[in-house]
Amino acid sequence: MRGSKFFTIVGLLAIVALVLAACQPATVEVTRVVKEKEEVEVTRIVAGTPIVEVVTATPEPVVELPTEITMIDTNSGANFQWYWQNQVIPAIEEQLGIKVNYVVSKEAELLERMKAWETGKGDAHLLFVKPGTIPKAMGEGIELETLYPDKTDVIPNIEKCPKAYLETVLGTNIEGKGALYWRSQYALIYNSEYIKDPPTSWKEFYDRREEWKGHIGIVRPDAKSGSSYRIPYSFLNAYVDMVDADGKAIPLEELQETDEWKDAWAKLTDFYTYAKQPLPAEPPNMFEDFNAGDTWISFYAMDYSLWSRHQGTMPPTIKSSFLAEGMAAGSDGYLIVPAGIPEEYKPVVYKVINFLLSDDQQIRLITTMWQYCGTDIWDKVPGVVWDTIPPWDKMEPSRLRIGNSEVKSFIREQGADLLIP
Repeated sequence: MRGSKFFTIVGLLAIVALVLAACQPATVEVTRVVKEKEEVEVTRIVAGTPIVEVVTATPEPVVELPTEITMIDTNSGANFQWYWQNQVIPAIEEQLGIKVNYVVSKEAELLERMKAWETGKGDAHLLFVKPGTIPKAMGEGIELETLYPDKTDVIPNIEKCPKAYLETVLGTNIEGKGALYWRSQYALIYNSEYIKDPPTSWKEFYDRREEWKGHIGIVRPDAKSGSSYRIPYSFLNAYVDMVDADGKAIPLEELQETDEWKDAWAKLTDFYTYAKQPLPAEPPNMFEDFNAGDTWISFYAMDYSLWSRHQGTMPPTIKSSFLAEGMAAGSDGYLIVPAGIPEEYKPVVYKVINFLLSDDQQIRLITTMWQYCGTDIWDKVPGVVWDTIPPWDKMEPSRLRIGNSEVKSFIREQGADLLIP
């Protein structure tokens, strides 16, 4: 009898244990090993009962990022082509392990090439262009990647660029489709061996023209160089408003009827007679005049003039300064990424852009090439730089945009006939 009771109790305990196990919540614990087609042991606890299963896991294939990209440059002159090839591109390969195939081209050729691309098959991955290329590409239906603010997670250094430059170019909203690499500026260039107290304004420059008669360098108005129209445009701007209060260009015909324009044009024509004759056909000819001691003062691209000084093609006593009423800006440099390139190239290009906008690269830019940074890191620029070029906060108020295209065209088309003595 006792044995029967014992077995009865044991049976009841077994039943209780099964009931309790059945009441436990079902849980699942999975361990995965990410290896293609590898058997993975998965342990499941279902209703408190361990069950071991063996399954086969096939992860997504790993995409290898390219280590070589093509960059097309339609902005740089000879000095910056040298800089890209000898300074920047070797640094990219050394520090990022990315090879850059550097190609110099022209804007028109580049845009036509991009229009012919099939989606996802573009073969120019990073473009370095003038500001006007961006709105032109957008206007022709060429899609560009939005870099700001969309890509700040992969291009964090772009947030150091001034927002106004990322949003608007030449009065056009570019929707953050370009990263500002440099800010180019024209400046007063003079040989401190002959000129100890340079003028600080265009009006003073004109009033003191007799001091430097025959030693003022002015490139011909029909030269290929941008200085051909930037010099006279900047001079005229000191005497007459060529855009209205809203920044809209005043029609040339309307300007030419005003006394201010007539007086300014007469002064400009007179100013040309005080220049070194004959007027140089292109900037290299003007540089030769500087080296010969025939030209002492001019208005030209600051970066190229000072770079040439270090290359020995301009006198070592060359300095730069600014003129208060306004000096034409040069061609700022923008980095853009076509939307039509293969997707796997985009993260690589973003990495390169972030590198180019790094403090180290931007400081090398201004200290080696005397080109203003694209990022606002002025407190990190060595103070000795400002002994050679004007500080940005002093230069920027005098920065002049060519806001009247009619005046620009008039100078290029008729300047040679009207201004050359």
